[in-house]
Amino acid sequence: MPGCRLQGLFLHAQALRHGFRILTPDRPGIGKSSYQKHRTLLDYPDDLRQLADVLSIDRFSHIGWSSGGSRTLACGYALGPRMDLGICLSGYTHFAEYDGAHPLFAATRWPGPLLARRSKALFRLAVRFVAWLSRRHPGLYLREAEQLVNEEDQRLLRQLLANGLFRQDQLTCLASGGRAIAMDLLTELEDWQFSLNDVRIPVWVYQGEQDPFVPEEYARHLAHNLPDADLALMPDTGHLYPLSEEFQGALFKRLRQHPGLSGSPWSAGKGRADR
Repeated sequence: MPGCRLQGLFLHAQALRHGFRILTPDRPGIGKSSYQKHRTLLDYPDDLRQLADVLSIDRFSHIGWSSGGSRTLACGYALGPRMDLGICLSGYTHFAEYDGAHPLFAATRWPGPLLARRSKALFRLAVRFVAWLSRRHPGLYLREAEQLVNEEDQRLLRQLLANGLFRQDQLTCLASGGRAIAMDLLTELEDWQFSLNDVRIPVWVYQGEQDPFVPEEYARHLAHNLPDADLALMPDTGHLYPLSEEFQGALFKRLRQHPGLSGSPWSAGKGRADR
């Protein structure tokens, strides 16, 4: 399930400790952002361009977790001259260029790219049903999520559920309704209107080898097709590692040492901070 602006709080403390500023805008229809019909993936970097202009931010980097990874790559394509770096944390690849499996439903029973390709109406209906069911029975939804992940992810999930932030984030997204969530997901499952080879900024690709939501092959495909990619495969790691303070500390420390970083603010995007 995509997340909302609250996911920026997951990274806030570590970002400040290393001298970065996190910005996590809600995507249209999610949280407090107005719904927009007929969205495409390339509408997202235009939103970011307007936000950066209003805040007088000349250059920035972008991080995307899970479905937010496609937004990172869209920004790298459309806003390349203003970006220092893109970071994809267990992100989806561009399915129009991917020759691997295209399931109707993922192993997690979430609607997959093949269903989106065959019938947008059926895809929207499936997403609306899952969102409605999860909103009606949030405890069941969170228990189901915990059963799908590995032991380390379970530890991180319990830790975040204890302080209420993760639950609040997911319920805020669910409250946005199935229509907005389906539109948000379709933008990354359809053709992106650019190729991975067109993304001309450095991109760090991180992937847990025990991720039940995003297959390792997606990360390998990204690394193989992006012109300037650095792939980090992490054994014994699932999907929730971006919530780990240890990982965050190592990531921000690496960012500080990156030669292309111009002291830019840090924009976090995730679908599911932009996730």
